[in-house]
Amino acid sequence: MRHRAAALAALLALAVSGAAAQPYPNRPITMIVPFPPGASTDSIARLLRDGMVAQLGQPVVIENRGGAGGTTGSAVVAVSPPDGYTLLLPASASLTMNRFMQKNYPFDPRTALAGISFVAESTLFLVVHPSLPVHSTAELIEYARKNPGKLSYGSSGVGSGHHIAGELLKQKTGIDMVHVPYKGGGPAMQDLIAGVIPVSFATAPAAFPQMEAGKIRVLASTRAERDPDYPDIPTIAETVPGIASTSWFGLFAPAGTPAPIVEKLNEAVRVAVRPADVVAKFKAQGLKPWVSSPGELDAFVKKEIDYWGTIIPTLGVEPE
Repeated sequence: MRHRAAALAALLALAVSGAAAQPYPNRPITMIVPFPPGASTDSIARLLRDGMVAQLGQPVVIENRGGAGGTTGSAVVAVSPPDGYTLLLPASASLTMNRFMQKNYPFDPRTALAGISFVAESTLFLVVHPSLPVHSTAELIEYARKNPGKLSYGSSGVGSGHHIAGELLKQKTGIDMVHVPYKGGGPAMQDLIAGVIPVSFATAPAAFPQMEAGKIRVLASTRAERDPDYPDIPTIAETVPGIASTSWFGLFAPAGTPAPIVEKLNEAVRVAVRPADVVAKFKAQGLKPWVSSPGELDAFVKKEIDYWGTIIPTLGVEPE
């Protein structure tokens, strides 16, 4: 019996060591998008997925976990096993702004996540319902001043880039607009189209199809300078200096993920966004592909957190 037990233990040890020695990845990977379907993050994830599957040889399953401006889904990845099988594709605000806008923000992105690569950059646009009699940022400001408290603006959640852009506009101009947070850019756009809210901020993938259909009006972008891809759209900063914010998207793993796995994922991202047809698909949705080393993404996150940590407290918004 002792010999049988020893043999069984030896076989079990071999099986475990053999499983541990299997090359990464050897099973499906989950990519959590912390926003509902229809947001820019969802579009990026789907553009990225096919190329990564081809490189990694395993399915990449997209899981939408919206809530709290991207915090809910991001927190799931922050406490997931660091084995490379649970990844996060958030908008930048989920990691850099939310922590200053939300009570009891559940983790520190600087220590809980490991950057893999930037994936894309997107411009935010100030948009309104066509029934609102304004066609520029200046006209919106004038209308808001003549109608104090009557305007509301939608965002993709408390602490999101959309939210911060709206609060910056209020701070710089002294206008009064009520913030209406949603669980993502998609639901906010739906209510804008329906006329439930008259003003919102949106990314190009969410805004432009609706603009072309005549369902919304685009007034300006939140970039510091005009977007070369949309030279006819002015910036808010041309009317109100000091308002500038862009949204970026990156791929992350839980902190502690082995460096070889992070590097393999980084290379998969680089190859996935390289083909000309993929770049064209990104640009068609108002997105600019952007890849980097893991270290560059980690350093940028820390820099952004430091920056917004000085700006957001001046907005006078109580964390929710």
